[in-house]
Amino acid sequence: MQTCLVIDEFAVVRKVASRILTLSGYNALVADTLEQAIGMIAEAGTVDIVVVSATLPDASVDDAVRRVRQEPGASRAIVLASLVEANLGLMTRAKRAGALGFIYRPFDRESLTGWLRAYAPAEEAKTRELA
Repeated sequence: MQTCLVIDEFAVVRKVASRILTLSGYNALVADTLEQAIGMIAEAGTVDIVVVSATLPDASVDDAVRRVRQEPGASRAIVLASLVEANLGLMTRAKRAGALGFIYRPFDRESLTGWLRAYAPAEEAKTRELA
């Protein structure tokens, strides 16, 4: 099962994302700050996908993406930036820092899993495709 870490400052986003991810076949971890996320990566050992909010209170999106990428347990992770709206400057900084793509908020189950599936299908879905 793939592990997806969602770093977002809003409790409702973390709760909804966690529920959607769990129901969709991902192991979900959530953090409200970058520092908490770094600790979770170290504790988990490895994460497969990291969704980083572009509006974290303790780091800019480019700094957050770089810090996540520096962690041994997330160096090969798919890192996606979570945005409220398309902002070319913000998106460019996130991409240059190592983000692979973007997820837009607010999201529902269909949109979140659709974005994630494009980058890293859940193990459960992979198993069904092979059968």
